[in-house]
Amino acid sequence: CVCVCVCVCVCVAQVQDFGLQHLFGMRSFVSSLPRCPLLTTTGLSGLIQLQELEELELTNCPGATAELFKYYSQHLPHCMVIE
Repeated sequence: CVCVCVCVCVCVAQVQDFGLQHLFGMRSFVSSLPRCPLLTTTGLSGLIQLQELEELELTNCPGATAELFKYYSQHLPHCMVIE
């Protein structure tokens, strides 16, 4: 059994919803997406496919709404979401 934990830090403000799709095949990881103005609520909501996501940072990300954080708490209960 091989355990893979990856930390993904996206510091480029140009990342868009489409750019998140490459994460969906990963198993267990921590993701940091601060200050990404081009990410929408729709794109960010797709992250619930990542059931092994341990931590998600969305500070100063305009697409991260209160409704989205509630959605994450319902669908990713084991993930620590940093607002």
